[in-house]
Amino acid sequence: MKIYVLVEDNKKNNGFISEHGLSLYFEHGGKHILFDTGASDAFVYNATLLGIDLNKVDICVISHAHNDHIGGLEAFLGINNHAQVYLKSAVHSDYYEKRIGKNERSGLEPAFFDKYEERLHFFDGRIDLADGVSAASIKKLRRLPLYTSLMLEKKNGQFIADNLDHELYVAINTKNGVVVLTGCAHHGVLNILMSANEEFGTIKGVVGGFHLSGSGKRGFKKEPESEIYAIAKYFDNNKIKKVYSGHCTGQKPLEKLSTLSRVKKMNTGDIIEI
Repeated sequence: MKIYVLVEDNKKNNGFISEHGLSLYFEHGGKHILFDTGASDAFVYNATLLGIDLNKVDICVISHAHNDHIGGLEAFLGINNHAQVYLKSAVHSDYYEKRIGKNERSGLEPAFFDKYEERLHFFDGRIDLADGVSAASIKKLRRLPLYTSLMLEKKNGQFIADNLDHELYVAINTKNGVVVLTGCAHHGVLNILMSANEEFGTIKGVVGGFHLSGSGKRGFKKEPESEIYAIAKYFDNNKIKKVYSGHCTGQKPLEKLSTLSRVKKMNTGDIIEI
């Protein structure tokens, strides 16, 4: 199967628009499927360059509530009048990230979800989207990444820890095995892969962000090198040969993973064959 990278932090060439965000497109089970919409309408322009008609999309899946993955959703709904959008129920809440000196909103205004109520399908647990394509919740089977302590939810005027219930992953059952799509992997990519293996079976490919480090100005805490080695070991022990990452993974962790496990960098405009 082919996965088209509509938006990512870096670009294949100057013809594409890149941004801090993620949007992927693929076809499976007779359906045209969009996974995340980036931070703006940039993915719409890039889709045109790749020959993809977003009006033909049947299903849109949003990995979690943060703007760099859901920010372009209104643009998508404006050009596609029929696709159902699937999100976790917890996306409704009000999310923030702890930055230096302030808490900054990281999700859409809650009123957005009321405005587009007829197009949005909220779920918990697991949902089968098409033949061989499912979206599912993530189990906390091991420790969470360090930076999750900077992720907040606002309830009743008070900031509390974000329990990450708004995040999901997508599992695609291909002839070569299960391919997992991650958004930012705020739960940690190992929690996602362990959950997917338990729910869907042997994993042969992974595409998406791993969020292993971030800019010091934004206050993100970097994951220890031992975590990068643990991820590489998991890939190797489970014979996961096709791994493409980028977006929020971080340049140095990605370089290390590329050396340890032959993980490949993805860019806006790439067509990934798995």
